[in-house]
Amino acid sequence: MMTIKQGVEPSQHQQLEGDNILSTIRQEAREAFNLGTYQRRNVSNLDHNAEARAYFDLGLRLMLSYQHEMASKAFLSCLALSPYCVLAHGFIALCHSPNYNFKGEAYYESTNHLEDITQHDLLCMFPSQQVADRHSRLAVEKIEELRKLHRGKSTGGGKKGKGKKGKKTGTTSKEEEKSKRDDDDERPTLVSDAEAQLLTAIRVLTCVPGVDSGLSEDIVGRPYANAMRKVYEKYPEDPEIAYCLAESLMVLNAWNLYEFPSGKPYSPDTVEVRAVLERALKIHPQHAGLCHMYVHLSEMSAHPALALEACSHLRADFPHAGHLIHMPTHIDVLVGDYESCVEYNCLAIQADQFAMKISPSTAGKESFYFGYVVHDYHMAVYGAILGGMEGKGMEVAKELNILVNEEMFGEFPYLTSYLETYSALEIHVMIRFGRWRELLEVELPKDPRLMLFRAASIRFARGLALAALGSVEEAKTEAEHFDELRKDPDAEFRILHNNTVKDLLAVDSVMLRGEIAYREGHYEIAFNQLRRAVDMQDKLNYDEPWGKMQPIRHALGGLLLEQGHIDESERVFRDDLKLHPKNPWALVGLIKCLELKGTKCCSKEIVDLRETLRTQREGKWADFDVGVACECCQRN
Repeated sequence: MMTIKQGVEPSQHQQLEGDNILSTIRQEAREAFNLGTYQRRNVSNLDHNAEARAYFDLGLRLMLSYQHEMASKAFLSCLALSPYCVLAHGFIALCHSPNYNFKGEAYYESTNHLEDITQHDLLCMFPSQQVADRHSRLAVEKIEELRKLHRGKSTGGGKKGKGKKGKKTGTTSKEEEKSKRDDDDERPTLVSDAEAQLLTAIRVLTCVPGVDSGLSEDIVGRPYANAMRKVYEKYPEDPEIAYCLAESLMVLNAWNLYEFPSGKPYSPDTVEVRAVLERALKIHPQHAGLCHMYVHLSEMSAHPALALEACSHLRADFPHAGHLIHMPTHIDVLVGDYESCVEYNCLAIQADQFAMKISPSTAGKESFYFGYVVHDYHMAVYGAILGGMEGKGMEVAKELNILVNEEMFGEFPYLTSYLETYSALEIHVMIRFGRWRELLEVELPKDPRLMLFRAASIRFARGLALAALGSVEEAKTEAEHFDELRKDPDAEFRILHNNTVKDLLAVDSVMLRGEIAYREGHYEIAFNQLRRAVDMQDKLNYDEPWGKMQPIRHALGGLLLEQGHIDESERVFRDDLKLHPKNPWALVGLIKCLELKGTKCCSKEIVDLRETLRTQREGKWADFDVGVACECCQRN
């Protein structure tokens, strides 16, 4: 067997440490990690080694499940057993590359680790541009090695043998022929053309580690998509090639595929992605990656329900793929199925708890994947808030507080930039369900700057609570404390997925001032503030869950109705139901508007709305008496 090229060789100590980690990963992989049975049919230099095939299959399923770090280690295990499975090199490179949720400046400015150039793969940061570059380079180098090897084989190595006396030159005995066949069986084969072209395209994406983040789209992102398009045109029925093309274009347009809520495509890329995914799904309807991307494509579109068939496969076929189980809930909230949103995020949480137990190094608190774990909790609480499920919402929020809390951030302060915003979910639940007196008893963090979003959320909630309870001056004091926190420079650098804390708190500030003005009796000022807050909420970057978890239209519509502005209140609730179908808060508000109008033309609609509300409130977690559109309103 030929020598395996590894680029820059790691030190002996690094090699030993890396081998120990790899041994641990192999043990983890042998656990009962059920990601379905999907298998890429033909993979060069793999099928003669059953154990290598098992690691490759696991790696591919993990990669398609967006568990990229664990996937890369499974592919490394495959390569240790089958070093000329060059597709494993390419997929390791992809695992370390941009994806739909981690792309652009955020990716390129945080993954350029020069020390990784000489580090063993398993000692490198994840993800790492240097590791992506190394493995895509190894892939194309090994392809060329194999081509040279087979060119030499076809010419007999460039030497002509002299036959024995009495025999023709070049003849061989039966033993020699058998030995030759055995050697050929062990010799790595040429890489298929489809793989070679796919790997060449991946090399385009990963060959410039350290690329300027502002120029990355022009230098590597768009050229990669263009290269993938050429590969796809030649192999349109290959599921991984279709997936890579779709993802390459989606990464360039992440969370900006359609205008929301109009559903108008932002660019021709969106139209192309839809054509590629829908064609591929007709051939491979259960492919995890294709279904995953189709959900993301559909959620911003005018017709999110088109993804429901893909959702059905993601729910059923991948028992331990937490992120795939979660993904259909992006569609659930858009079609008004809040019970499914809560149920499947809870199942996703269970799956991810299993992953955290099996592989704490790749799914634990310090791992990249942990961001997906907390997202499950976030989405479950969002569904509970919209669906009027107080008990379940609070239960899930408190579970997350065990994982994400001030003690954790004190130990790992560098995680605050993208995880601290998840530490205030129970505050959102208490606001939604009007637990005003309980909110006044919630303690502030010991370090408000470390726990900036939680501290600001508590101040915001106290201001709302005091206003609702009639303590207007105290509410104003809380609003001032809130403004001090929201103006902290760090708010600009903390995120809740697609939005900054600065932008989220700016919306809260306007809403809070509107609520206080309302309690002072300054109704027009209050309504103008709340209208402005609604507009600001609508202009936040698209996200699921929405950056502001409680729709401000519920407060605006409810308070307008309370002051007799029935027509505007009706419009507000109708607009909200377009964005959040079947949610009980807007249903209650709209029904009251139509009842007050008292016209016969509304009677049929009122009956239908009441039936929708009744059905929604029969859900197993629908425990709250939704009597008003917002708990800041007065109950009759």
